[in-house]
Amino acid sequence: MSALMNSTLTRGDCRRWAMTANEREERLRTMESAARRFRALGKRCLTGFLNTYKAFQALIDFPELLGYVSSNSIYMRNTLASKPVTLGELLTNNFDSQPSTNAGSWIGRTLLNLANLSLLASISALLLWLFLGETDLGMAPVLILLATVAVLWWLLNRSARTHKQHFLLRNDRQGFMRELRLDEKTAVFDGSNIYHLGHKHGLDAQPLGEVVDLLRSQRYRIVCFFDANIFYTLGKHGAFSSGTRHSLAMLESIFGLKKDEIYVVPSGVQADKYILECLNYLPISFAVSNDKYRDYAHKYPSVMKDNLWRKGVKISGDEIKLLQHRIQ
Repeated sequence: MSALMNSTLTRGDCRRWAMTANEREERLRTMESAARRFRALGKRCLTGFLNTYKAFQALIDFPELLGYVSSNSIYMRNTLASKPVTLGELLTNNFDSQPSTNAGSWIGRTLLNLANLSLLASISALLLWLFLGETDLGMAPVLILLATVAVLWWLLNRSARTHKQHFLLRNDRQGFMRELRLDEKTAVFDGSNIYHLGHKHGLDAQPLGEVVDLLRSQRYRIVCFFDANIFYTLGKHGAFSSGTRHSLAMLESIFGLKKDEIYVVPSGVQADKYILECLNYLPISFAVSNDKYRDYAHKYPSVMKDNLWRKGVKISGDEIKLLQHRIQ
């Protein structure tokens, strides 16, 4: 009897051990399956992240791509020319080739890259969440959140690209400075200065308009800089009624300028810096101003190296003369 009981216990133990082995094998298969799913999920996450980055980068570059393709002259210059032909090409090359050693700039770039990476990771995670369908919130809230994060990422990249530009291009609201040719003779006007001269002699906008017409007839490219307070000054002098909304068309009408000849500098800065910076990069150019810019002589010695870089305007009675300029 004792032997039989021992034999029964032994068979029971064998069954229990067999069940334990089966459970272990099942658990092992479950773990291997989970590992495969985890690896597949990681691969999908990485692929989704890279595809999202490429898609949004293409979205950011799309307007530039359209402009590049639509202009054959720009295409030929960028692909065949060894030297920059336009002011935009020159400023972009010079600005990109100047490394910033400022610690603040380095920290700013690092924070920008971290924010960019975080937003891209969020976009990828939301897209993966939608694809897997593992959300109890419904499609609409997730899509709204995805759109919000995508817009934030686009604005962040747009702001970063804007601040990488030279200030002459960054603050050009009309966008014509980029296309100024380096081999084209250009007259750079200090519009506010010449206007104040005309107002002092009771002629207001007439001197500026006449000198612009003169140089334009001689095939000079006109670039006219105004201080930000030009609208306030014109309104104060009665050029337009109070309450009139300020617009570029007002300057076109008052001074006889074209839209792609007017550059109003941002508030808080003087047009002097913009004028001299423009002369510094345009090899065939001169300024039209009665201001001698003595405060900037130490910064722009190459611009002010002779007497031909600036031509003044003289008013004698009703006669308006452009000094040091020969009628061609």
